[in-house]
Amino acid sequence: MLREARPQAESAVRSHLAALGTSSWLTTYFREKHQPMAAQVTPEAVIEVLHQAGIKPVLMGTHGLGGWRSEARATQDVDVLVRKKDIRKAVRALATAYPDLTIADFPVVTRFIDPATQKPVIDVMKPTQEVFRLVFRHTIAVGDTHEIPELEMALVSKFAAMVSPRRDVAKKFVDIGDFIDVVRHNRDDLDLRKLKRLADRVYPTGGGEIMQLVDDILAGRPIQV
Repeated sequence: MLREARPQAESAVRSHLAALGTSSWLTTYFREKHQPMAAQVTPEAVIEVLHQAGIKPVLMGTHGLGGWRSEARATQDVDVLVRKKDIRKAVRALATAYPDLTIADFPVVTRFIDPATQKPVIDVMKPTQEVFRLVFRHTIAVGDTHEIPELEMALVSKFAAMVSPRRDVAKKFVDIGDFIDVVRHNRDDLDLRKLKRLADRVYPTGGGEIMQLVDDILAGRPIQV
């Protein structure tokens, strides 16, 4: 049975920074071989650009989740969530820092794309959906530079991606793998009531579905999403 307890913020930050160093190195190593134009776009560099612009982003995606995983992994892009009032300022700052990247603006995200590969290397996420507006109220500060989602919020954000009808099916399998790993690695620290409450904000039956998913993972049953 899961114990409803909170991990210490200091421990979460230490795990995040250790994982961030590893995932950043792996991503840079890959880019030096395959995306040389984007090799300098590391999460640390993106965070510093935004910090210098007076913006404290929430680091999302694989880099933001890494500290909750059992081990860090590489990713293709750096995902940062910024408040509505900071979107234009964030885009301007990053455009100045990385003038060789092309910009594509969408309702939910502004993407900075490597023109050589046509792959995104930075995603500035916009809080246009309820799940992302929730993130700002459930974060852990990493010094004064950035924040990361709390454990339950990280899982709910991943769950939202898993069940999105617009999500590419291949990426959904990666999402599921991340979700399983985080649940197993943090099984003693999950606050189940909070997890369910947050998932219910994604959509009305989200809480029940995420609880069933957690139960299935810990029982070793086949996973269905």
